[in-house]
Parts: sequence; structure tokens; C-alpha cells
Amino acid sequence: MKHEFDTDETRVYDQGERSEVEAVLEAADDVYINIDNVSYHVALRGEGMPLICLHGFAEAGDTWDKLTIPGFRLYCVDFLGHGVSDRSNDPVMYQLDTVLRHLYTLIHTLVGREPYGILGYSMGGRIALQYAAMYEPERLLFLLLESASPGIEDMKARQERAKADEALAHKIENHSIEWFEAMWSQLPIFETQKLISSAVQQTIKDRRLSNTPEVLAHTLRGTGQGQTVYVGHAISELPIEILYVSGELDTKYTDIGQMIFGVCENVSHVIVPNVGHNVHVEAPQAFNEIVNLFLSDYNDKKIS
Repeated sequence: MKHEFDTDETRVYDQGERSEVEAVLEAADDVYINIDNVSYHVALRGEGMPLICLHGFAEAGDTWDKLTIPGFRLYCVDFLGHGVSDRSNDPVMYQLDTVLRHLYTLIHTLVGREPYGILGYSMGGRIALQYAAMYEPERLLFLLLESASPGIEDMKARQERAKADEALAHKIENHSIEWFEAMWSQLPIFETQKLISSAVQQTIKDRRLSNTPEVLAHTLRGTGQGQTVYVGHAISELPIEILYVSGELDTKYTDIGQMIFGVCENVSHVIVPNVGHNVHVEAPQAFNEIVNLFLSDYNDKKIS
């Protein structure tokens, strides 16, 4: 988990001349963007077409440190309350409509009028899909979704999930972050992470421990699956290409990939053998190869 940077902190605001913003972004490795009086941290690396990278729940933008995509400039975002972004105690800041509005402003600040793509893992993939379906941004060319859900279609099931999320949020905010990390790491969906190296496991643990119970509770209440509108019906209507990646051992999200995403002509679904929910961490080389193959011709594509 990175809490210190080699370069001085650079702040970028959503006001001001575009040329000034672009000059800062070109020179910086890390920037802080202020929206509604809260600061988002974004790590930048690589050169080329912009790729916005969104992490999962209780994670941070440096989860993408092993991602290498020649021809792309990665903008690795720390969601509010995660990584080294601000940790607001205002629950409104974590509600889905606020998160999507902030993401719109964030992307506009980062890429201006350039075409771009979005990569999202788990919660980050769910938010990316919500953003594409609700905002229909003109310059968005593609989505890369890893182990992500389009939401829960059945209203009763969604309401039950909202109740479960609320119960978990209440429990989290009444326990220590150490309790959360121990509980979260034992979930069946993360069972396969026990097979990766101890050093990588420690990195994941450190990211989870860097959070606060209050922020995680706000996040669950604001953007948990019980609060997320179902957009599965909109996937085939999106005028963009989508890559959906899931791990073979993560049967829940592989089933989602096959039954919901797999029936859409604009989606390619790749199942990675012998890994679980977090493909880019459990099998980074395979994930890099899959993503690079999908993106191989995007630097030559233009907005129609």
C-alpha cells in the first residue's frame, strides 16, 4: 500500500484552463482532484490512450500495479474513503448518484475530450457499468469488466440484499478494522487468494487494513448491490465493446458472465482457468495478455 510517493503531491482542480490541467497531468505521477470539497487521489503511469482504472471494495488504485498495457496511460483512481483519497464522514458522498456524478467530473478532468476506456474490478466494475448505462458518455470506447455484476434484477432479492448490506454495515462500524479484515478475508469468494504468494496476500491485507470501518459502512450503504439499479438489460444496447473477465473457480461471476454478458453481441467473455474472483491479482500475466489482446487495435480507433 503506497502512502508516500516519489514525487511531490500535485493538486488538480476541476476549474481552470484545460491547457493548465493537461500540463500538470502530463508531468505528474500522482494527482489529487478536488470535487465538492473532497479530494480524490489518482496515480498515473504509461503513455497513450486514457484508461480509467477502478478498484474493488476495501481495495485501492495500486491494486493495478502489475497491469502493463503499452499504448495506454493508466489513471488508477482511489475511490473516496479508499487508498489515500479523502475519508469523508458524510454518507451522501458515498451514495450511488454522488459517486457517478463525481466519476463523471473526475474523468472529464483527467481526459478532457479524448476518447478513453474504463477498467473495473468487482465494485469498480459494477460502478463502471452503471456509469456507462446511465451517463452514456460520448467518448467512452470500451469497458473492461472483471468479476462485476450488473446489479440484482429481482426487486425482492435486491431488497433482501439491501437489508443484508445494512446489517453488515452496522456490524462493521461497531468493530475494528482488524475484525473486518479477518472476516472479509475468510469469505468463500476469496478462498483462492490463499494460493497466491504470502507477499501478495500481505499487500491485500494491508490495503484492507488501511480503510476505516465508518467509510466501509458508508460505501456498503451507498453503492452496495442492494442499492444498485439493475442494468443488465442495457448491456447489449451500449454502443461500445465490452470485455468481461472471470475466474473459473469463481462460479458466481462466471455464471453472471455466461448468462447475462455472454448473450450480448458486444461482449467478449473470457474465463481464466484455476483462479477465483480477483483474476488480475491471482493470475496477473494471464490477465495482462487477455486485456492487451482485446485492446490491441484501440489506439487506431476514432470516435465516429
